[in-house]
Amino acid sequence: MNDTQITSKKYLSKRWWFAGGVVALILAVILCEIASWPFLRQPMQQWLQAQLHRKVEIERPFRLQLLGGLRLQAGGLKISAPEGFEAPYFVDAHGLDLQLRYRDLLTLKAGDPYRVESIRADQLNAELLRRADRHASWEFALEETSPPRPFPRIEQLAVTQGRANVSDAVTDAQLTVDFFTEEGTHLATPESRVKLTGKFRRLPIQGELVTQGFLPVATQTKDSPPMNAQGWLNYGAVQAQFRGMVYDLFGTQRVKGKVEVKGNSLADVGDLLNLTFPRTAAFKVNAMIEKGVDQWQVDIPTAQIGRSRLSGQFVYDFAPETPMLSGKLQGALLMLSDLAPAFGADQGSATTVAHPGKLFPDESLDFTTYGRMNADIDVHLDAVDLGKAFKQRIAPLKLRLTLIKHKLSLAELQASTAQGTLSGALSIDAHDSTNEDLSPPPAPAWDIQLAVRDVRLEQWLNVAPAASKKTDQQAHPPTPPPYIQGQLSGKAKLQGRGRSTAALLKSLDGELAFMVAKGEISHLVVEAAGLDIAQAVGVLIKGDQPLPMQCAVMGWHAKQGVLTPDAALIDTPVTTVTMQGEVNLGQEQLNLNVQASPKNFSPFTVRAPILVTGPFVDPQVTVSPGPIAARVAGGVLLALINPFAAILPFLDPGSASAVHDDGCQHTLQQLKTRKQR
Repeated sequence: MNDTQITSKKYLSKRWWFAGGVVALILAVILCEIASWPFLRQPMQQWLQAQLHRKVEIERPFRLQLLGGLRLQAGGLKISAPEGFEAPYFVDAHGLDLQLRYRDLLTLKAGDPYRVESIRADQLNAELLRRADRHASWEFALEETSPPRPFPRIEQLAVTQGRANVSDAVTDAQLTVDFFTEEGTHLATPESRVKLTGKFRRLPIQGELVTQGFLPVATQTKDSPPMNAQGWLNYGAVQAQFRGMVYDLFGTQRVKGKVEVKGNSLADVGDLLNLTFPRTAAFKVNAMIEKGVDQWQVDIPTAQIGRSRLSGQFVYDFAPETPMLSGKLQGALLMLSDLAPAFGADQGSATTVAHPGKLFPDESLDFTTYGRMNADIDVHLDAVDLGKAFKQRIAPLKLRLTLIKHKLSLAELQASTAQGTLSGALSIDAHDSTNEDLSPPPAPAWDIQLAVRDVRLEQWLNVAPAASKKTDQQAHPPTPPPYIQGQLSGKAKLQGRGRSTAALLKSLDGELAFMVAKGEISHLVVEAAGLDIAQAVGVLIKGDQPLPMQCAVMGWHAKQGVLTPDAALIDTPVTTVTMQGEVNLGQEQLNLNVQASPKNFSPFTVRAPILVTGPFVDPQVTVSPGPIAARVAGGVLLALINPFAAILPFLDPGSASAVHDDGCQHTLQQLKTRKQR
């Protein structure tokens, strides 16, 4: 056998060996395909552990098919929670079926999303935990060697039974999320449904969202058309319904639709959304919302808060480190009682049930919400109702509301009422009260400035006595004149600190000064203040006629919640009434002495100071016993001589000279001269 024959024989032998190897390999692949590659379960499990840096278990039965495409079926897949989290797992799935096409893998470019033909799971459970340090169990320490990829494009997705348990220490949430989906291009009417139950910030929460599938929402881009969605949410007493469109959930997370929200207080909505809203009366709001890349736009055509009727347009920018809410609040009517809960009182009441017998509530207000956001809002209200004590509303009212770095300001106040004007500002600085370095942190600082100009008292306040009932002879009984009338002007500048209304009043320092110009006061009230019995009886017989007030001023200074009058007097042609004493706002106690000095002759007067004492909610009006006792004793002695002489101590010749001055300067100077004497 020559060399050529030997070489040819060796070549044929190699070909047979190669062909045999190929056939053996094909047979091995076929056998492995039939056997579903069971020996790859462990290497695949180890590869996933290396990629995710988590313990991974792929449970039997394990079936892997490589011919015609990649298909993985597993009895279960469990991914552990990271170290430091007490949870049985992060994900625990059962009945998995994953299908991929080779052409999708071969044509994949850097930065492109993975394309998945189908994912199915009979059961999918997840434990989602986040600690107070904001480290979460869903965070993976992945080693990215290429640009990050978008959310995978999944053509078919089915989860028969899904559940996620959420425990979030940051938002104080304990939630259970149940979900179901059956969707894909093979279905004409795909549907996905999510149900939510649990607690969020210590209040119970429930909700449901129904869309045309999770996949279009998750995989669409910002230029893709939106998907219809509708849902509802109950949070404590808050009930919300949404109907609209959502898209690009893992991108810009855009939302557009109509929201209807109602509940017991707007503060509950603030707690839900982590915004700063006041505690109010029960409310109902209809709004159109639209979320862009970093802003929410909210248009509220109608908002009912108690009996108030409001509307507004707002923009919420959450791009800054501290989000900013800006816009305009307007409306036809604001009932001030609907904001009473914001100051710790019951809605429609100035008192609080928790502390009966007190006028001012001492419930601690929540100033911690001031740090949730900043705000700049223009307020323009057609009318503001101040309550039953006021006959006429404020109409209109304009102001600017700002919230910057824990400081709330109501500035640029301009209002009109009863032919006069109101102006002023209010600020609450809670910055220091949230400083954890100060122990204990000081209470928020309040600054109040208010000015009243030319407000007609008889038109603004309910200062008239109740009208008498109609008699048979009177078809229209006469309307009694108001107790006091005139143009009120004045200013108040007060500062204090407090976490409640009662605590603030207890700390107030500052000054108040008011004057009534072109005023008149009830003749009956004046004579009663002087205990001029004869004159009062005469007024009752012939009817009350108002007396002109030559001077009506009241100046007070406040020190640690105690108001003391610097000057408090009403001067009429017949009587000068002065006041002394104090008003303790902290203790809610009155201790006032009202002294009337008649100028005219009175046949029967007691001429004794009137004492106004006791708590605000139940003041006591008494007559000082000293002057009365002296006059009564004198009357008794004279009665022993002649019974008619008993009235002589009550005969008052009046002052030596009457004051005839239209202003207060002469009256105040005369009182000062009398005091020096």
